[in-house]
Amino acid sequence: MASSDKTAASSDDHAAAGAVIEDRTVSYAGVRTRELAVAGAGLPIVLLHGYADSADTWRGVLTRLGATGRRALAVDLPGFGLAQDRRSGALTPQFDEFADALVAAHGPVVLVGNSLGAATTLRAAARHGDGRVAGIVLLDEPLLARHRPARLVRRREYTRLFDIAGALPVPAPVLRWGIRRLAAAFCYGPGVTADPMYVDTWLRSIPDMSAAAARARDAVRYAREHPNGHGDLSIGCPALVVHGAKDRLIPVAASRELHALLPGSELVVLPRAGHCPQVDYPAEVTRLVLDHAARVDPRSEWSAS
Repeated sequence: MASSDKTAASSDDHAAAGAVIEDRTVSYAGVRTRELAVAGAGLPIVLLHGYADSADTWRGVLTRLGATGRRALAVDLPGFGLAQDRRSGALTPQFDEFADALVAAHGPVVLVGNSLGAATTLRAAARHGDGRVAGIVLLDEPLLARHRPARLVRRREYTRLFDIAGALPVPAPVLRWGIRRLAAAFCYGPGVTADPMYVDTWLRSIPDMSAAAARARDAVRYAREHPNGHGDLSIGCPALVVHGAKDRLIPVAASRELHALLPGSELVVLPRAGHCPQVDYPAEVTRLVLDHAARVDPRSEWSAS
């Protein structure tokens, strides 16, 4: 269950809707974290971010959901954003436990995830065939990537390489410049101007080379925990698979394969979006999420169409 011990309201200046986002500290599965939420009605829409990202990636979507009167929330996953660090050991069980606590606190819910959040969302849906997860939206899900970089990542842990990288004496201004460039290049599609305030949230979680190396090391560990993608996972709730055609990290083929593995699912390819469609085109992602939520909750009066 979630326990709130601090509440502060803040308005999001980056979306035209102008809805107020509540910023609070909560706990799920014993992990103290930050939650961004908008008040409203209907099945709660729970938004999960990608690897090394934070709840801030959903601000544009949250304000638009709030403007429609739809209840929604986004959280920092364990070890990211302002959440507590992860425990030692395997990563996947920690994300699974955290997701289960979210579902227990707010279910039935519509789960929406990007990248790592999409993989976590899919696994949660497979565990909750009891209707607690009413529907899912998966944005640029990564575990079915078969291209050469994905194969290289799964080959070994590259421990020595990350040890060396973490000890490199890279000046702080150079590191900040590199992180800004990488975040803009890999989160956004080409031709989309990156929001500097969003890109700066990456600097908060990667303050030095040691942190950068740790992020890379855990990304490899997570990929190696899933050498065969999703295995025999099956879900019983409606699924919408979304992919940015200009994703520089995960090819569209991964989402096409995922769509084929999920009977009855829908696939939408956004032609100009990158790896994080919610920051490229928050209005379009909001419309897709609301329309999917309306399909899984017939009583819902909310739609962006």
